[in-house]
Parts: sequence; structure tokens; C-alpha cells
Amino acid sequence: MSEQHQLLSTRQAATLLGVSVRTIQLWVEQGLLRAWKTPGGHRRIVQESLLGLLHKRQRLHPLTHVLCVNMDADFFKLLEVLCQQWHFPVELQQARNAVDALLMMGEKKPQLVLMTADQQGIDMPLLQQELTQHQMKLALLSVEDPQPKLAIEVIWLRLPFEPLQFKTALQQLLFARLQQAN
Repeated sequence: MSEQHQLLSTRQAATLLGVSVRTIQLWVEQGLLRAWKTPGGHRRIVQESLLGLLHKRQRLHPLTHVLCVNMDADFFKLLEVLCQQWHFPVELQQARNAVDALLMMGEKKPQLVLMTADQQGIDMPLLQQELTQHQMKLALLSVEDPQPKLAIEVIWLRLPFEPLQFKTALQQLLFARLQQAN
């Protein structure tokens, strides 16, 4: 994500958080939001700091639910630590296998399903189609290049795992969810 896309005007930030522009200005002055001023004197809010503030305000109600399917316990713990460090309003859930994932989806609909691309016995194009119909995104971890059939709608994350790539993808998803809510 370029630096330009990581910044918001005070009006955009106010709209996303459902507060006044003056509230955003005060939060910047109090240090609750990171921002800088343009040569014209307009504030630009750093998206990451807005997500951090949102995380603090919505601890009981995360903005996004991510379901991790068939992930190694250490890798899942790494994802949890990263989301906490980034202060993203995300709840991570771990499903041991596809059956657990289906049961968990029935209880709480995730916005993102994260899994490795080499899952045995799963028709990935069909899975992606079904998730899209239910307004869920699919993120696949893979050492190989994206499959042409899936490349458009799927979030591809490279293995070995690159935290910044995951952070960027998650940030885009969070802002899309935030914009949908307003």
C-alpha cells in the first residue's frame, strides 16, 4: 500500500469513526491519533493509528473476524501477536480442520478465511465462489504463484510468511469493513 493510501483527511477519519471533525482534531492534539500537516495546514491521519484507536474503542466488538483453518499452533500464535501489536480490531479463531471451520462459520460468520493453498480434498475455486456469495474473503498462504482461476478475488500471501504483506491485506479489509459500516 502506498503512503498516499495510508493517510486520511480529518473529514474521512471523522466519517469512518462517526464523530465530528473537531473531535478528530482534538484526538490528534491529545496524541490519540498520529497525524501530520500538509504545507496548506490540513491534517492527514495515519490509517494505522485510526485502526489502533478503533481497536481501543471496540475491544468487546471486533470489526473483523478471521478464521484460520488448519494452521500450526505456533503460526496462529504469531498472527495473534501481530494483530495485537498492530492494534487491529480483529478476532482470530482457529479451526483444526475443514469440518471445525464449517461449524465455527455457523456460529460466527468470519469476514476472512485464512488457510494454506495446498489443502487436500478441497476444490479451491468452488470454495472461493461460495465464500464470495456469503460476503467472505479467502486468503491463501502459498509458496507458488496464484492460481489463475482464483487470482482476482483471493488474497494471496507468500510463504515464507511476510508479516507486512499480511498487515497490508488485513488493513485493506478492515478499512473496507469500516466503510461498509458507515
